[in-house]
Amino acid sequence: MLAEADSIRDRLATPFKPGVAEDLSGRVIDDPLDLSAMDVTSVDFSRTVFRKPVTARGARFTGLAWFRECRFEGGVDMTEAEFWHDARFDGATIGRDASFSRAEFRGTFVLDRATFEQAAFLDALQVLSNLSMDATSIAGPASLEGSEIMGGFWCNNARFLSRLNAGGMEVHGRTWVRGTRVADGPAAGSVGLTSQIHSYGYVWS
Repeated sequence: MLAEADSIRDRLATPFKPGVAEDLSGRVIDDPLDLSAMDVTSVDFSRTVFRKPVTARGARFTGLAWFRECRFEGGVDMTEAEFWHDARFDGATIGRDASFSRAEFRGTFVLDRATFEQAAFLDALQVLSNLSMDATSIAGPASLEGSEIMGGFWCNNARFLSRLNAGGMEVHGRTWVRGTRVADGPAAGSVGLTSQIHSYGYVWS
């Protein structure tokens, strides 16, 4: 019998078909899940609990990638992953470190109401649409250094409870950071975050 993670990988390895997605929502997955370097079809993991680490370094999510309201108890490593459509992590809780370093998002990257209980590495992102962080909470150190957002950056009422560095971040659309609080680091203070962002559009702070 296949291990749970092997069965999931087999389902996710099926070729992408428009309008078709693997429904893996509302589950409890006890095994570590490693999707590194895979071509991953459209998938809906909404409300799933991952007990062990989820790794997708260099993976290519060729369809929708929905992780809405998931709980990642073992953390997430999606360094250098590619998301060819929308990537939704709204309402997710990540219990250990999360890395999206150098990931590419061709659709919208949604982190609304997501809770990061430890560090969040969001550095050197390439987002061709919007990065949305409405009411996002990050307890550990966070980095947005060198990230380039071709659409807008919606960071409304977000909470960075530790150190944040956004040096070299570029936003080509609108930048909205009203109500956002940064506790420490170069982006701390009422104007610290906007002073670190090179915005080519309007800024609301």
